[in-house]
Amino acid sequence: MSKDNEMKYFIFFIAIISFVFIFVLFFSLTSTIISQDMYKLDLCIQSKCIDNFSEKIKGVIALAQAFGWFIALIAAIGGVIVALRTYRSGVDNSNITNHIAHFSMFRDFVNTEIAKRKKIYPDTIDVYAWYNVIFPRSKKGDLNYSAEYLIFLNGIKSVIEEANYNISSLNGNYKYQTHQRKIIDATSKIGMKINNGPKNLFVEIECEVLGLIDSVNRTFIDGYPVLCMLERKYI
Repeated sequence: MSKDNEMKYFIFFIAIISFVFIFVLFFSLTSTIISQDMYKLDLCIQSKCIDNFSEKIKGVIALAQAFGWFIALIAAIGGVIVALRTYRSGVDNSNITNHIAHFSMFRDFVNTEIAKRKKIYPDTIDVYAWYNVIFPRSKKGDLNYSAEYLIFLNGIKSVIEEANYNISSLNGNYKYQTHQRKIIDATSKIGMKINNGPKNLFVEIECEVLGLIDSVNRTFIDGYPVLCMLERKYI
C-alpha cells in the first residue's frame, strides 16, 4: 500500500470516528433536552441561565471533552506514525544512495584493475555479482564484508594448497585439468568466467585473476589470505 493511500485511509478513519461521535453527542444532547423538558423553557442568556443549562447537560459536555481528547490522541499517534515513516523513508533513500555510490566506486576500481591486465577482460567478470558476495547487505546500509566472501577466499586457497600437495606427492595425483576445473568453479562464485586452456596460458590467467582479487581485497576488506603470496608448485 502506498503512503498516499495510507494517509487517505487514516483521514477517512478520523472522519468516520468524528461523524459517529458527533451523532452520539447530538443524540445525547437531544435526549437530555427532551427528557428534562428544557425545550419548554424561555430563551435566557443570563449567566445563571447558562450555568443552569450547563449543569443539566454536564454529562454531554463531559462526553464532548472525552471526544476531543480522543481525537487529539489519534491525531498525535498519526503524527508520530507519519514522522516515523518519513524518517524511515529518508534512511532508506540514504542507504540506496550510499549503495549506488559505493558500488560505482567498486565497479570503477575493478575495471581500472582489469585494464592493467592482459589475460582477463571486463566481459568475463560480473562486477555486480562479485560486489554482492562481498557486500550482500549494502542496500540496507551495511557495508561490512561478508563471512561468505572470506569462505570463498579460503576456498581458493584450499584449491591451490591441494594442487601443491598433489604435485609434491609421489603417487602422481596432480592433473592440471582437474586443477583448472576447480579454479574455474571456485571463481565462478563471484561472477568470473574463466575458460579452460593450455597449462601455461591458464597459469598466466590464474595469476592475473589472483592478482585482481588481491587488489580488490586490499582496498575493500581486511583479514583476508593474500592469494598471490601463496606458493604454487605447479607453475
